[in-house]
Amino acid sequence: MNMPRIQIQQQFSQIGLQRELGKHSIEQPRAELNMHQEQVKVELSRTDGKLDIDARKAWSALGKAKFEETTDRIAQQSLQISMQNIASLAQEGDRMMAFHKKENAFAEIAKQRMFKQFPIDIVGEAKYDNVDVTYTAGSLQTNWKSGRVELNVQTKKPIIDYYPGKVNPYLIRQNFIFMSATGQQLDAIV
Repeated sequence: MNMPRIQIQQQFSQIGLQRELGKHSIEQPRAELNMHQEQVKVELSRTDGKLDIDARKAWSALGKAKFEETTDRIAQQSLQISMQNIASLAQEGDRMMAFHKKENAFAEIAKQRMFKQFPIDIVGEAKYDNVDVTYTAGSLQTNWKSGRVELNVQTKKPIIDYYPGKVNPYLIRQNFIFMSATGQQLDAIV
């Protein structure tokens, strides 16, 4: 017996896509930078140092002292010499009054006085530190005013361009369902 059969054939559709990629571009304009600088101000004030050299003792030791110093030295030494003379006169007077010693005091005193000298030293003492050096340091004052930098930055927005892509679908193969019946007794009741 030949049974009827139903045949079904099916085919899926096939779609093709034609694509165009999207594009984008980004540009970043440079920022503008304005800079202003105020310079640092420095003021310096100073006083000079002072160097004092006192060479009076050295010149005095060389015998080339100032006139005032020389006359002062002569006056002081003359006073000492006169005090020594007064003391020696008193001693000589005592010798002259001593008759009992049986010496010729007048002749001996005259003989001693004939060759006696009274030197006056007008030259100062020679020492290794006759020159006095004194240094007084000066001062330095610094006044400064700080500077500054002013920055003015103007940024710019980026330029962004976007071009979207495209998708074009197309049909490559049509879908279908095909049904067919085979056999002799299609309308028969079984």
